[in-house]
Amino acid sequence: MKIYLSGGMYSGWQDSIIKKDGVEYFDPRLHSQQNVSAIKFVDDDIKAVRESDLVFCYIEESNPMPLGAAWECAVAAENNIPIITVWEKAYIDPFFATNSLYLYCDLDSGIERLNKYINKSK
Repeated sequence: MKIYLSGGMYSGWQDSIIKKDGVEYFDPRLHSQQNVSAIKFVDDDIKAVRESDLVFCYIEESNPMPLGAAWECAVAAENNIPIITVWEKAYIDPFFATNSLYLYCDLDSGIERLNKYINKSK
């Protein structure tokens, strides 16, 4: 199973995802060529989303404008890839509300669902 980790790039939330055997995680902080060029970075991410079995998206309250996550999830939705979203902002974006298989308001609940999803898929 391949899981794409979508969301903020600076807080390190991705490190709280418990790695499981048989699951490959694509973390753009580590796996995208963001220091090469913006175009290469976007190409890497789009390819990785399309090759994923699931997108786990975390939108923190402090994320001012989650445009990258929005287009990553749009690519997932366009390719019928399920999305688990954690949305901490006060308002719920209608795109994420309608395109997420599961929608949570806190990271712990989202991670719990992610683990259940992984275990169910094995």
